[in-house]
Amino acid sequence: MPANIRQIALFLTYASFPLLSLTGEARASDPAMPHTRTFDVQGVSLWFKSRFSEAELAALGPEDSRVEAHSCSCYDNPRPHFPYRIVLFITPKGDLVGRAESQESAVNITPLAVRKGNRYCEVESEEQCYGAFEHPCDFTDFRFGPYLQEFFPSCKADDRQTALTPAGGGNGRFH
Repeated sequence: MPANIRQIALFLTYASFPLLSLTGEARASDPAMPHTRTFDVQGVSLWFKSRFSEAELAALGPEDSRVEAHSCSCYDNPRPHFPYRIVLFITPKGDLVGRAESQESAVNITPLAVRKGNRYCEVESEEQCYGAFEHPCDFTDFRFGPYLQEFFPSCKADDRQTALTPAGGGNGRFH
Protein backbone atom coordinates (compact mmCIF):
# COMPACT_ATOMS: atom_id res chain seq x y z
CA MET A 1 0.00 0.00 0.00
CA PRO A 2 1.52 3.40 -0.98
CA ALA A 3 2.51 5.63 1.94
CA ASN A 4 -0.09 8.33 1.23
CA ILE A 5 -2.94 5.82 1.19
CA ARG A 6 -1.59 4.27 4.38
CA GLN A 7 -1.45 7.69 6.08
CA ILE A 8 -5.02 8.53 5.02
CA ALA A 9 -6.24 5.12 6.20
CA LEU A 10 -4.51 5.54 9.57
CA PHE A 11 -5.95 9.04 10.04
CA LEU A 12 -9.44 7.90 9.07
CA THR A 13 -9.25 4.88 11.37
CA TYR A 14 -8.57 7.10 14.37
CA ALA A 15 -11.00 9.70 13.09
CA SER A 16 -13.80 7.17 12.88
CA PHE A 17 -14.24 6.87 16.63
CA PRO A 18 -16.42 10.03 16.92
CA LEU A 19 -18.52 8.71 14.03
CA LEU A 20 -19.62 5.70 16.03
CA SER A 21 -21.87 7.93 18.11
CA LEU A 22 -23.68 8.95 14.92
CA THR A 23 -24.55 5.39 13.91
CA GLY A 24 -27.15 4.84 16.59
CA GLU A 25 -27.46 2.02 19.08
CA ALA A 26 -26.24 -1.44 18.16
CA ARG A 27 -29.01 -3.99 18.13
CA ALA A 28 -27.66 -6.15 20.95
CA SER A 29 -30.89 -8.11 21.13
CA ASP A 30 -30.59 -9.20 17.48
CA PRO A 31 -27.93 -11.94 17.23
CA ALA A 32 -28.00 -11.71 13.40
CA MET A 33 -26.91 -8.05 13.55
CA PRO A 34 -23.13 -7.77 13.39
CA HIS A 35 -21.57 -5.66 16.13
CA THR A 36 -18.91 -4.18 13.86
CA ARG A 37 -19.23 -0.81 12.15
CA THR A 38 -17.70 0.33 8.88
CA PHE A 39 -17.72 3.60 7.00
CA ASP A 40 -17.15 4.63 3.39
CA VAL A 41 -14.57 7.35 3.11
CA GLN A 42 -13.92 7.47 -0.63
CA GLY A 43 -14.86 11.14 -0.96
CA VAL A 44 -12.88 12.00 2.16
CA SER A 45 -9.74 10.18 1.03
CA LEU A 46 -9.97 11.79 -2.44
CA TRP A 47 -10.13 15.20 -0.78
CA PHE A 48 -7.07 14.40 1.37
CA LYS A 49 -5.14 13.17 -1.69
CA SER A 50 -5.96 16.33 -3.64
CA ARG A 51 -5.06 18.59 -0.73
CA PHE A 52 -1.86 17.01 0.66
CA SER A 53 1.28 15.68 -0.99
CA GLU A 54 2.57 12.26 0.07
CA ALA A 55 5.27 13.94 2.20
CA GLU A 56 2.70 16.21 3.88
CA LEU A 57 0.46 13.24 4.68
CA ALA A 58 3.40 11.36 6.15
CA ALA A 59 4.26 14.39 8.31
CA LEU A 60 0.70 14.86 9.65
CA GLY A 61 0.58 14.02 13.32
CA PRO A 62 -2.41 13.53 15.64
CA GLU A 63 -2.05 17.13 16.83
CA ASP A 64 -2.37 18.43 13.25
CA SER A 65 -5.79 16.98 12.43
CA ARG A 66 -8.95 16.01 14.22
CA VAL A 67 -12.57 15.11 13.58
CA GLU A 68 -15.62 16.79 15.07
CA ALA A 69 -19.11 15.32 14.90
CA HIS A 70 -22.09 17.69 15.12
CA SER A 71 -25.74 16.72 15.50
CA CYS A 72 -27.74 19.84 14.76
CA SER A 73 -31.13 19.89 16.45
CA CYS A 74 -34.31 21.86 16.96
CA TYR A 75 -33.38 21.82 20.66
CA ASP A 76 -30.00 23.57 20.24
CA ASN A 77 -29.51 26.57 22.54
CA PRO A 78 -29.40 29.48 22.29
CA ARG A 79 -30.60 29.03 18.70
CA PRO A 80 -32.34 25.98 17.25
CA HIS A 81 -31.13 24.35 14.04
CA PHE A 82 -32.81 22.00 11.63
CA PRO A 83 -31.89 18.38 12.36
CA TYR A 84 -28.73 17.46 10.47
CA ARG A 85 -25.66 15.35 11.21
CA ILE A 86 -22.27 16.50 9.97
CA VAL A 87 -18.64 15.64 10.47
CA LEU A 88 -15.72 18.07 10.17
CA PHE A 89 -12.31 16.73 9.16
CA ILE A 90 -10.14 19.54 10.53
CA THR A 91 -6.70 19.96 8.93
CA PRO A 92 -4.06 22.70 8.63
CA LYS A 93 -5.16 23.24 5.00
CA GLY A 94 -8.87 23.72 5.64
CA ASP A 95 -11.69 21.58 6.91
CA LEU A 96 -13.81 19.12 4.99
CA VAL A 97 -17.48 19.26 5.96
CA GLY A 98 -19.34 16.01 5.37
CA ARG A 99 -22.77 14.55 5.95
CA ALA A 100 -22.71 11.41 8.08
CA GLU A 101 -25.31 8.86 7.06
CA SER A 102 -25.78 5.60 8.91
CA GLN A 103 -27.11 2.57 7.11
CA GLU A 104 -27.44 -0.51 9.33
CA SER A 105 -23.86 -1.13 10.48
CA ALA A 106 -22.13 1.33 8.14
CA VAL A 107 -21.49 5.07 8.13
CA ASN A 108 -21.05 6.90 4.83
CA ILE A 109 -19.55 10.37 4.59
CA THR A 110 -20.71 12.62 1.75
CA PRO A 111 -18.49 15.71 1.28
CA LEU A 112 -20.58 18.92 1.39
CA ALA A 113 -18.18 21.85 1.61
CA VAL A 114 -14.69 23.03 2.50
CA ARG A 115 -14.38 25.42 5.42
CA LYS A 116 -11.58 27.94 5.85
CA GLY A 117 -12.10 29.97 9.00
CA ASN A 118 -15.85 30.58 8.98
CA ARG A 119 -16.20 30.63 5.15
CA TYR A 120 -17.82 27.59 3.48
CA CYS A 121 -17.11 26.84 -0.18
CA GLU A 122 -17.82 24.13 -2.75
CA VAL A 123 -15.66 21.00 -2.49
CA GLU A 124 -14.90 20.94 -6.23
CA SER A 125 -14.27 24.66 -6.65
CA GLU A 126 -13.28 26.57 -3.55
CA GLU A 127 -13.69 29.78 -5.53
CA GLN A 128 -17.48 29.29 -5.37
CA CYS A 129 -18.54 29.96 -1.78
CA TYR A 130 -21.81 29.75 0.10
CA GLY A 131 -20.90 32.43 2.65
CA ALA A 132 -19.54 32.77 6.18
CA PHE A 133 -21.23 31.06 9.10
CA GLU A 134 -20.49 31.19 12.83
CA HIS A 135 -21.33 27.52 13.48
CA PRO A 136 -21.42 24.43 11.24
CA CYS A 137 -25.15 24.04 11.98
CA ASP A 138 -25.74 27.58 10.66
CA PHE A 139 -24.23 26.41 7.37
CA THR A 140 -26.50 23.33 7.20
CA ASP A 141 -29.52 25.51 8.01
CA PHE A 142 -28.59 27.82 5.13
CA ARG A 143 -27.83 25.04 2.67
CA PHE A 144 -30.61 22.57 3.56
CA GLY A 145 -33.04 24.61 5.68
CA PRO A 146 -35.52 25.43 2.88
CA TYR A 147 -35.91 21.68 2.23
CA LEU A 148 -35.95 20.63 5.90
CA GLN A 149 -38.46 23.33 6.88
CA GLU A 150 -41.17 21.36 5.10
CA PHE A 151 -40.54 18.37 7.38
CA PHE A 152 -39.88 20.34 10.59
CA PRO A 153 -42.21 23.36 10.32
CA SER A 154 -42.15 24.27 14.02
CA CYS A 155 -38.41 23.76 14.52
CA LYS A 156 -37.37 27.34 13.88
CA ALA A 157 -40.66 29.20 13.93
CA ASP A 158 -39.19 32.26 15.72
CA ASP A 159 -35.74 32.08 14.12
CA ARG A 160 -36.57 31.38 10.47
CA GLN A 161 -35.10 34.49 8.83
CA THR A 162 -31.75 34.72 10.64
CA ALA A 163 -31.00 31.00 10.27
CA LEU A 164 -31.20 31.11 6.50
CA THR A 165 -28.91 34.12 6.00
CA PRO A 166 -25.11 33.74 5.95
CA ALA A 167 -23.24 35.65 8.65
CA GLY A 168 -21.23 37.34 5.91
CA GLY A 169 -24.40 38.97 4.58
CA GLY A 170 -24.75 36.74 1.52
CA ASN A 171 -27.96 36.52 -0.41
CA GLY A 172 -28.09 32.73 -0.77
CA ARG A 173 -26.09 32.75 -3.99
CA PHE A 174 -22.45 32.00 -4.53
CA HIS A 175 -20.10 34.95 -4.19
